[in-house]
Amino acid sequence: MHGGLSPKLNSLYDIRKIKRATEAYGPMLETDLLWSDPVPNTIGFKPNMTGAGNSFGVDVLQSTMNKLNIDLVVRAHQIVLDGYEFFGNKRLVTIFSAPHYCGQFNNSAVILNVNEALFCSFTVLKSTPVDINVCANNYEKT
Repeated sequence: MHGGLSPKLNSLYDIRKIKRATEAYGPMLETDLLWSDPVPNTIGFKPNMTGAGNSFGVDVLQSTMNKLNIDLVVRAHQIVLDGYEFFGNKRLVTIFSAPHYCGQFNNSAVILNVNEALFCSFTVLKSTPVDINVCANNYEKT
């Protein structure tokens, strides 16, 4: 998923029945799946500081995983400096695949590799400084 969990998520079928393409705004499952975030030391669901989706704690992660009968939640949505970051006793991982994000962060990127036995490994791509002027010169002005 892109963001995180939702109090409206009761089964994997709830995700399958989302109509595509759709707009996600307001208090709805789609909004939560896109914009919710795991937050340490949070109990239950709380309004997200960003104004969209929810913040959720380890308790929500564990109960949702039990309800959905899954072993791992993989999400993106938040920049993490090492390219990946675990939450909830390694039951959720945030991956980020844009190194040197927006030219403002010295973050690495990561590719999550999952083999046939469902063993996960990471390929980390270290950030390299980019000269914005050099990049700008590679584009044709119109």
